[in-house]
Amino acid sequence: MFKRIIPLVAVVSTLALPLSSTLAQEVDASVMVNYESVATTNKDLLQNFESDVRDYLNHYSWGSDNLDEKIKCTFNIFIKSAISEQRYSAQIFVGSQRKLYGSEKSSAVLRILDDTWEFTYVKSVPINHSTYTFNDLASVLDFYVYLIIGFDYDSYEKLSGKKFLQRAADVASLGRASGQKGWEPSKSGYSRVQFISELNDNKFTPIRTASYIYFFTGMDSLAVNPPRAWKNILKALDMIAKTKSIVDPRNVVIKSFFDSKHMELAETFLTYPDPAVYIKLSNIDPSHQKIYEEYRAKRQ
Repeated sequence: MFKRIIPLVAVVSTLALPLSSTLAQEVDASVMVNYESVATTNKDLLQNFESDVRDYLNHYSWGSDNLDEKIKCTFNIFIKSAISEQRYSAQIFVGSQRKLYGSEKSSAVLRILDDTWEFTYVKSVPINHSTYTFNDLASVLDFYVYLIIGFDYDSYEKLSGKKFLQRAADVASLGRASGQKGWEPSKSGYSRVQFISELNDNKFTPIRTASYIYFFTGMDSLAVNPPRAWKNILKALDMIAKTKSIVDPRNVVIKSFFDSKHMELAETFLTYPDPAVYIKLSNIDPSHQKIYEEYRAKRQ
């Protein structure tokens, strides 16, 4: 059994006591599908789509680790149009979260909006998993589940999500080879291929390490020792800022991090001794400067 060990790093830096908090590799996925933009005929054909996706995500064994608690995640799918009787264009939002040690709160781990998805769905035909064959429906779901698990593992143990991120990369390779829409690289905006390529690029290893520091030695310490937690969160942000200064500014990995964490960061530092921390946040993450300024004003 693969166990998460959360030490009391906030109390004594040299003390690491195993706790009972564990997290499984399998997902507990909430699925919601919006059909408002499709005709009644297509709605009938999509009648079982939501339950089929939910069953596929929650019943397939995505890894070999046997853990006690599943990863909470969300798949919100908006069907934009019916391309043909059995083919659809859709937008998908994928999010995941994990519990924070010593708190009733959860923290967002991954948040992605993907608006370029075309797939074929045939009513009453089950969604099947295939490791070596591309499928325009199942492969997108596979890709995001592997991302969710990889990100979750990285948040508990340094770079421990590697095998799942590699599986996501394998799916992306099949998708790119298929030539189907949504799997091609993008010069601007979000791209599945670009996202996983960056995650597995050594240049972005500090971002994944920063995720571990942010969650495990930062947010998980917040309820027990805020000063230590703040110190480690800021350490993680400095690592991200350093990487940001040397990579393509169009990168999507760093954007995804701050899209997921900016509200949490703003709230976390409300009681931090120095309100100038919000200037630091704005400098590192200028796209959410307005939020940081609003929270800084609350301190005055």
